[in-house]
Amino acid sequence: MVKFRLYYDKDKETAFLNDMSRKGYAMTGFCMGFFRFEPCTPGEYIYQIDITEGMFRVSSDYREFMQDMGVEIICLWGPWVILRKRACEGAFELYTDVESSITHYARIRTMYKGFIILSTAAMLMEFWCAVAGVKAAWAFAFFVAAILAVMLRQLMQINSILKELKGRAGGERTCDGGRCRKFSGFLVAGLLLNSVVLMLPGEGAWGGRLDYLLGFLKGFGQVMALFFLIMGCVFTLWRRGE
Repeated sequence: MVKFRLYYDKDKETAFLNDMSRKGYAMTGFCMGFFRFEPCTPGEYIYQIDITEGMFRVSSDYREFMQDMGVEIICLWGPWVILRKRACEGAFELYTDVESSITHYARIRTMYKGFIILSTAAMLMEFWCAVAGVKAAWAFAFFVAAILAVMLRQLMQINSILKELKGRAGGERTCDGGRCRKFSGFLVAGLLLNSVVLMLPGEGAWGGRLDYLLGFLKGFGQVMALFFLIMGCVFTLWRRGE
């Protein structure tokens, strides 16, 4: 069985894999959002996701340590490694104390900061090409901007987790008792929709009623994109997440 999911939050992805295991499906592979599952005894495996030392690789010491712990490395994808252990062998947690959890999420935050820098550079390059007269660059610029918005959303969430962990460790306090501003998903939706609208053919591409329908879809899409962007700004600036 194959399921398609896109996750930027490794904790939500871990919950998804463990939920599938409880339903009797063990994850055996992953590629570009496609998860491959095979039948298993319900709840047979416990999954965890860790960050690697680099892209698509882990050290031999890491492999040996996991093997000694009875943990199986299922696959490597980018900076992530997906692990599993048989539930009958006991609980499976990678970071059991606050200090190690802080170190773990700090590494993830550093990774996202690097992605944000690259995405910002790519977005600015696309906008420069668009201003220079490359029409298709506008669509790609908004698409990259949507990716950047997702990265910023995840960075804010990780910052919230780190504030909570540091508060538990006796460090800095969490903001407003643990409630921190979140980057709204409406902004991501608005940017993506704007990108899709800009990718649609121009007037006269189809002719007749189809051309009229295309114009209607583009107009409606632009209105909805603007609505999502406005709502995204409102929720980002004034709404407080849990």
